Amino acid sequence: MTWKEKFSEWGGGDVGFLSEDGETITFIVVGEPVLLVGKFKGKESERIGCPVITLDGFQLLIIGKRLGRRLAKFEAQFERDAFTVVRHGEHEDIKTKYELAPCTDRDLTVKLFEIHAATFDASQIDEAVEAAEEIMKS
Repeated sequence: MTWKEKFSEWGGGDVGFLSEDGETITFIVVGEPVLLVGKFKGKESERIGCPVITLDGFQLLIIGKRLGRRLAKFEAQFERDAFTVVRHGEHEDIKTKYELAPCTDRDLTVKLFEIHAATFDASQIDEAVEAAEEIMKS
């Protein structure tokens, strides 16, 4: 069993964060954003759960509101384009910046839409939101 499979079995395997400097994700958006409320360093924080498909399949990508607003500007492109996000900032750095751009690799974009068509079930979103809410509480 792979690590991803184990975490899916244990819960939270379909939830992802960009938490390290230089970490990159390329994805297509496959659902509506979800507001998640939790605690970060003892303070209430609000994050956005973004349902996406990556090369690893479905995940609920947890992002900040600023990045969510920037991604929302591309909503008209969600049905045809993939997007890449790169984190610039150390772990738990509140001054972290995120680079967002449409993916320029057409082959990768096509592959992501193929994965979506072959594997995605909308019920995955509800399960991932439940897991994310539990994670955000801790």
